[in-house]
Amino acid sequence: MDKAQESEIINALSALKNPCDLDAILICTVPHDQPAEGEGPRTGLLHPRFREDLPLVDDLARVLVEQCVYYALPRRKRLELHEQVANDVSKAVRIAALVRDVFIDFNARHPSRASELGEVLAYCIVQRHLSAPQVAAKMALKTAVNMPFHGLDGVHAAFENGALTVYFLEAKLAGAARTGAARYAKSAADFLADKKLYAREYQLVGDLGHLDSLTGAARQAAIDYFDIWNKPELPRRERFVGVICHSEPKHYADKLPVNDGPVEAHQTHFSKVYGADHAALRAFAEQAIIKSGGNPAKATLFFVAVPDVNELRKAFYRALGLPVPAAFPDDDAEDEDVELEVTVP
Repeated sequence: MDKAQESEIINALSALKNPCDLDAILICTVPHDQPAEGEGPRTGLLHPRFREDLPLVDDLARVLVEQCVYYALPRRKRLELHEQVANDVSKAVRIAALVRDVFIDFNARHPSRASELGEVLAYCIVQRHLSAPQVAAKMALKTAVNMPFHGLDGVHAAFENGALTVYFLEAKLAGAARTGAARYAKSAADFLADKKLYAREYQLVGDLGHLDSLTGAARQAAIDYFDIWNKPELPRRERFVGVICHSEPKHYADKLPVNDGPVEAHQTHFSKVYGADHAALRAFAEQAIIKSGGNPAKATLFFVAVPDVNELRKAFYRALGLPVPAAFPDDDAEDEDVELEVTVP
């Protein structure tokens, strides 16, 4: 391998990383790379931190809204706006308005969807826990007039172990962890089965992604590594990531009494109870992926437990400055026929 080219692709991906202090608000109770017995996808469990006995749901929504500027806007546009703000801080108001307009356009074009929250959450988790920056602003692409809606929720990448690892993201919001896992497995399988969709994701990154904001040798290296047609000899691997944000009313209802003991006791208790679900969720996800025709060895799942997904959605809309819908549609309504009969205790 050309060491200079390897160095440049590393430089390119490093330039695409954005700041995100996710750990300040979202605690990882079981890391995705923790050694586990038996087969199954890498599986991590996360949940909001607590302020004494209260999970910080509104704070999580606020942090995700702050990250929307990185998730929703193409990097070239963000660099232009950053320069404007550096010269005149009042231009920061314009950035907030632009981000809000992207989400307004998305809702106007796709009124049956309410999945933006999950997509931003997935963006943050993959950048933080897999050290893989976003290589295309999918929200901006989804609101373009001439772009079809169907496609992945995100494409990220990292250079590791001598190859470019391309991460294909699917975000699911669900009333239960297992429902979200089954929906993820079906979506990933549908993507793999659609060769045109697969090819288009690479084309979008090369033609309309963040790579055009890079310069010099780093830009060319990035373009080459994502050119699977003309540069097949470059080392690549593909991995599939599911971020499943789900309601967990049972565990959140299992509260300790409030007293004057250690303030972190409530958070520690929830982490322990939720963490005990790890093996069963991992086994369920493995069976769901296999049943859909996927390979668990190529999958990584992150489960994020909140008291109520729809309450988090409402908090997200409020923090973004958008009207809160009177009711939310069922997430991924097209997946309602997913078979959930996976026999894991």
